[in-house]
Amino acid sequence: MTKRILLHLAFWLIYFCIVLYNDLFLSASFLANPSWPWASKAILAQSLLLLIKIATVYYTLYLLIPHWMKARSKIVPVLETLALCIVALVLYRLMIQVVIWKWIYNSEAALNNLSFVARAFHSLLDILQVAGVAAAIKLLRLRLAAAQKEKALVREKLSSEILHLKSQVNPHFLFNSLNSVFALSRMQSEKTPDLVMRLSNILRYMLYQSEKEFSTIGEEVKIIRDYIELQQLRFGDRVTVKTEINIDEPAAQITPLLLLPLVENAFKHGVGGVAGNTEISIRIAFRDGRLVMQTGNAVSAENTPETGETGIGLSNIRRQLELLYKDYTFTAEKKEQVFSVNLHINIKSYAGTELYHH
Repeated sequence: MTKRILLHLAFWLIYFCIVLYNDLFLSASFLANPSWPWASKAILAQSLLLLIKIATVYYTLYLLIPHWMKARSKIVPVLETLALCIVALVLYRLMIQVVIWKWIYNSEAALNNLSFVARAFHSLLDILQVAGVAAAIKLLRLRLAAAQKEKALVREKLSSEILHLKSQVNPHFLFNSLNSVFALSRMQSEKTPDLVMRLSNILRYMLYQSEKEFSTIGEEVKIIRDYIELQQLRFGDRVTVKTEINIDEPAAQITPLLLLPLVENAFKHGVGGVAGNTEISIRIAFRDGRLVMQTGNAVSAENTPETGETGIGLSNIRRQLELLYKDYTFTAEKKEQVFSVNLHINIKSYAGTELYHH
């Protein structure tokens, strides 16, 4: 509120200085005989006229403009505007004729060479000039505020969508992992405790990292390694996993849980959708701010990961990328019974900060 008052005071001070400058230094009479008595009269006269302008401006800002914005029919606001102009003009002319010229300047003939219409037009223009500038500033601020509000609503909606997308990963992952635990427990396997421990580590990471804005690539890779070992405990010799991981900067930041679903997707369809032994390839590289991840897995002719349940996986990742990164490529294709996913991200193109700090 204090800042607002100071801005208003600054506006009127600047305006008054401009008007006073025009009245004095653009006046032939003052320049011919500059004196303090003349200047003091000009200051007093312009101060009195300023009172009428201030009243007109604030009526326009806080009553007339809201009426224009809320009115269904524009007839009433139009009539109100005309009435305001007439009242302001009458008061302005009375102030000039009765107070300023007779009382301050002790003169009646100063404007006798001008017609009544010309005087009225000049006075109305003087009032509308400052009222128009003030109204333009007000309307611009209202428009900017509306745009900010709309932008904030969009950010809030997208932020909620991001959290929803991440929350979808958790039950989806948990469902698949519990299947692994269940399968080993039925066989009373000695691998079950190790599997449960690794699953616990992964779920703990997912629980505490999913709502954070950033995780490090090193942490993401560690969780991916744990997940791969967890799946190898489950499937044993049935699956061969070829990994190639080269990370130049493990501390580089990336949005959490963006990479794990790609590995999960490869295991789900590369092992669960194929009979017999199978092979999965996973390549992750990070250098100079660019992340590359490629996964490949065999699929049967009938099992295409782009359909059915996997919408939760790949489409989820695609949507997160759309919301969070400006520079990325994400492709998924099936070729000769091999399904491959390629992800390239310039992590410097991250654009999700506003979604987390709206």
